[in-house]
Amino acid sequence: MHIHILGISGTFMGSLAVLAKDSGATVTGSDLKSYPPISDQLEDLNIKVIPNYDIDQLQLKPDLFVIGNVMSRGMPIIEQILTQNLPYTSGPRWLKDNILDQKQVIAVSGTHGKTTIASLIAFILKDLGADPGYLIGGIPIGFDRSSNIGTGPIFIVEADEYDTAFFDKRSKFIHYKSDVLLINNIEFDHVDIFNDVDQIIWQFHQLLRTLSPRTRIIANGDDLNIQKLFALGVWSEIDYFGSSFSDSQKWTCVLDDHGQYNLSLKGKKLEPIHSKLFGQHNMLNVTAAIASLSNLGLNPRELMASAQNFIGVKRRLEYLGKFSNIHLFDDFAHHPTAIKASMAAMKSKFHSSRLYAVVELASNTMRKGSLKSDLKESFHDADFVWILDFGDAEWDIQKEFLGIKNVGIAKNMEDLSDQLWSKLKVDDSLVIMTNKDSVGIRNILIKGPPI
Repeated sequence: MHIHILGISGTFMGSLAVLAKDSGATVTGSDLKSYPPISDQLEDLNIKVIPNYDIDQLQLKPDLFVIGNVMSRGMPIIEQILTQNLPYTSGPRWLKDNILDQKQVIAVSGTHGKTTIASLIAFILKDLGADPGYLIGGIPIGFDRSSNIGTGPIFIVEADEYDTAFFDKRSKFIHYKSDVLLINNIEFDHVDIFNDVDQIIWQFHQLLRTLSPRTRIIANGDDLNIQKLFALGVWSEIDYFGSSFSDSQKWTCVLDDHGQYNLSLKGKKLEPIHSKLFGQHNMLNVTAAIASLSNLGLNPRELMASAQNFIGVKRRLEYLGKFSNIHLFDDFAHHPTAIKASMAAMKSKFHSSRLYAVVELASNTMRKGSLKSDLKESFHDADFVWILDFGDAEWDIQKEFLGIKNVGIAKNMEDLSDQLWSKLKVDDSLVIMTNKDSVGIRNILIKGPPI
């Protein structure tokens, strides 16, 4: 069978391409832009990617088009697929029909933390000798790719609330048959399809209405929007986790002064977790992963021991090394809450060094400026932050940050380079924060200061 994927270079569709190829299909695809690590993954698997959406690719005559949510009505290739009545489906529906229906599914949802938690769950199972299936929106460090069918019965899927396709405006996660559903947090995001957080909560509510009573929900008890969700109705049992003790909370974790994660189960303290991850947000991510896997009958102490071996995920506060005497980190953070959490984690871990960041406002939410007030509160822990302003934002970035002493604006890469080298000193730390390709920013440090 020949499958042609429109929008193949996104993290979800690029991972789907791997599963389709492993299933025995011939896979091709198209996209306008491709970024590592997904572009590298597709190239390694010899999956041909056409760098456009021209209708000429219809001559490939695939058996099925899998259409990503980047595609829309009015695009010539979409109009031709519909006119010629060619077979098509969405990525989430293909995943359900061809993979998930035969698996025991752990679905990881929420505005933040999905990739780290899903990666950690997959890592722990592999560390304990299993061969789980997974589809993750990133590549765990030590893994060679972002998805795997797996020979075992368990499949971990990153369950996104973004819409499915132009012909199915439900959230992707509505298609996934969840045996364990993790809800890590709910916050306003994706302003291109949601008007407010209540619309996101409503999509989660539709998900809960489809769950079996046997599905176990693992939920962040600290999150008020999750409580609003459950007030609308829930018909499955819930295990709560969080950072504060309460009678309703099954799993509680507290970060101590030494950076250890101190986990308790039903109020009983377990051994500290010496995680290679750091920060309050990662503490909750680790707790969520252990809570999810404990429902499979696995020993919590074995889960905790394996979690300590997990290094992290590419582009999630990933340490790239020391370049020009500067410690360089790459982070996918592109929402004010995620930016703030990463900054706080960096400051707590490397409090003795100066912390700098380059932030690119590349997501639709950031470009539209819907969360600009929250963004201004995200930089408290940084010594200085540069915001890239290439002129494609729908708000006046320069005006908004005027007078904020630890924020500068860079108009282009040359401008950024000049500003970086005017401040950076030996052993400083620099974090790149963008959901786009970070290579251009990295190269500034790799090349070093001008002589």
